[in-house]
Amino acid sequence: MLAKINREVEAEFTLERSDCDVTNYIFENFKGAGIERLKIDGKSTTHRITFESAEDAEKALEGIKKLTSSTLKTGNKTIWAKSSCCSACSIIGSLDSIILGSKAINSSAISYRLLFQNYGKLLELKHMLEMNGIVYSIGNINFKENFGITHREAEIIVRLYDEGYFDPERKLSLTEIAEQLDISTAALSEILRKTLRKIVGEYIENKL
Repeated sequence: MLAKINREVEAEFTLERSDCDVTNYIFENFKGAGIERLKIDGKSTTHRITFESAEDAEKALEGIKKLTSSTLKTGNKTIWAKSSCCSACSIIGSLDSIILGSKAINSSAISYRLLFQNYGKLLELKHMLEMNGIVYSIGNINFKENFGITHREAEIIVRLYDEGYFDPERKLSLTEIAEQLDISTAALSEILRKTLRKIVGEYIENKL
């Protein structure tokens, strides 16, 4: 284990909590809806809520607005909503980790796929959850090659992948994703170029 301490590590956490007003409202009123956490800063959480129908999304909009500080309908069936962090998100957002994926399982449980700088950061999360009395379980843990990329570069490359930028038929353009990240298209393009160069270079030098 000591040899792996300084390598990046990816882990799946499932946390139990019941104090997320947005999740409670959605699961109590809209069957089949899904909730992801897109951004957590320790104080606020940006949720992406996907409904089974456009009618459900329209019905939910007013209720969500009452629970959140900002709300944006981004499609017929999708709403982005920013609200105060629940107990679990408050802890997740206070740590220097990247959210690779998240899913509300039900009103009292949420799963996160997290990327940590090293195993020590994962242990730090475990300690904070235990100190705050939050019940959790850990699924797969994978130690990763980091290819020399920074956490910011990793965050952006994951975001591009999640938004379908690398799909045969792109869901969003680079400009649209840059707007979401609040940076220029040129800056995002340069970060992408540098990140892909590092990943490809590492692969060519060590895998071929």
